[in-house]
Amino acid sequence: MFLRTMTVSEILKNICQSLLLQIKKKINGKTFFSNKSFKEIELFLKTIPINTSDQIIQKIVFEILVSKKTFDRNLVNADDDKLLFESLINKLFDTGRLNEIELVYSQTSELESNSFILKKMIEGNLIRNRHSEACKILQKVNQDPTIFGKIMIICNIINDKFDEAKFGLQLLKEQNQPGDIFFIDLAFSLMSDKDISESSDLRKNLDQVKELNPILMSSLQFADISPNFEQIEKLSTSGLLFVLSNPSVDTDLKIFCSEMLIKQGRISVDMLSEAYQLSSFDEKEIQKADSLYKSLSPVRARPLLYQSIIRENKPELKFKKIIALLKISINDNLLPEISNLVGDLLDFEKYVRNQEDAILISKMFQSKKKFVEARSILNKFYISPKSDVRNLAIDISEFLLTNEIDYYSFEKQLEKINDSESIESTFTKKVIMLLIDELDLNQNLFEKLLNLRISASIKSTDIKNFFLASKLSDKKDFFNSLLLLFNIVGDKNLTQLNLIQTYSVLIILKNLGLEDEYKQLASRILI
Repeated sequence: MFLRTMTVSEILKNICQSLLLQIKKKINGKTFFSNKSFKEIELFLKTIPINTSDQIIQKIVFEILVSKKTFDRNLVNADDDKLLFESLINKLFDTGRLNEIELVYSQTSELESNSFILKKMIEGNLIRNRHSEACKILQKVNQDPTIFGKIMIICNIINDKFDEAKFGLQLLKEQNQPGDIFFIDLAFSLMSDKDISESSDLRKNLDQVKELNPILMSSLQFADISPNFEQIEKLSTSGLLFVLSNPSVDTDLKIFCSEMLIKQGRISVDMLSEAYQLSSFDEKEIQKADSLYKSLSPVRARPLLYQSIIRENKPELKFKKIIALLKISINDNLLPEISNLVGDLLDFEKYVRNQEDAILISKMFQSKKKFVEARSILNKFYISPKSDVRNLAIDISEFLLTNEIDYYSFEKQLEKINDSESIESTFTKKVIMLLIDELDLNQNLFEKLLNLRISASIKSTDIKNFFLASKLSDKKDFFNSLLLLFNIVGDKNLTQLNLIQTYSVLIILKNLGLEDEYKQLASRILI
């Protein structure tokens, strides 16, 4: 094996410098895994939430995966080294970092004939629709059917070597492995002259497939057959990226993937705009979008409203539809992205008619860092204390960006929410939390905060994790702090965490010096 001459730590140290310069390095892989055993590192890698829809976690995961790594040779032997290498490559693949896998491969001749990384490179090329390149790489490997059997079949079909493909399919059929029946039927169908995209038998068999791999996804594309929602809902980032570029996939599934990828920070708002305009609606649906959208799923309703907003010439109706689009974007954590799509389409102050609309448009402006506009439209329908809480959030959000604040005004707003009743709103609690965490507390602020009564129901696990987060991150223990962070977050979006979970994550980010990530999370909490 290649690892007898070069260890995984030596290979990963050779990832090119240009890759690491693209990110603001805060995680040092050379020390990150120092003094850690194989089991500890293995647990850490298993805990990494690769399917998270949160772009802050995605950024941290990326930096960990591409950082130069050194393992303790007394604690990680050659066999363990190989397993860790494969785990790291799998994580890069699942998070859609396919170019980075090729960079790792290109840095050393030791990997030239390594079957594992070559298979990942082949699969990576297949899901990027680079089929000829995938089949060229296949020529570099020892073509063991147990490892490359399905890839060999696909490449033989691509190259019109049908006899070889049929022989491979017969061998695959004899193995009788679960889940292979659909692939076998599909491959045989691809070699026929029939249009198989409407085959009811194939679609019936496809519905029984619970998970898609790169080979199946490529095969479906060749057959011009779309997977179903249940299958793409479970896809990793690499699979989502494939679906987005696959012309045979249903439009609604592309919309879903676009929204997932933009939340992960993997595509731009412009691409989301393009995806929304892929959906087909007739003119009557476009005209009645403000009422029709309520009967549709969110993934269908958002494109309808967006298309209708773009075409609408009457400002009052455009405003009404924008309000509707913003409302159905909040629950799916898409408000900042949708705000960037529609936030410059109107002079919004002319059309706001109540406090509910004022708060929503204020959030839109705040997410675009237009703080003056956010305050102005909020105060147009001022009602205390709800408006005061929103103003506090705007002030703290602006402070995160400018490091400036009007303490007198801030104290007056805080005073208005300091009434006789305890604070129940989760949003208000998080605003107070960030106020305490971020601002220098003068005597007036301290006294007002001291008198606030905040109700809370806290789980013992969250309290334990809070103390651990504080202690570990204060000691700059990156390994265990981030392991704890990943355990707290899981696959949830950071804005879905409760108060104590949120503060634990913020403490970790702040104490580890991940300032950009801290400010990005804090700004989102305040919207």
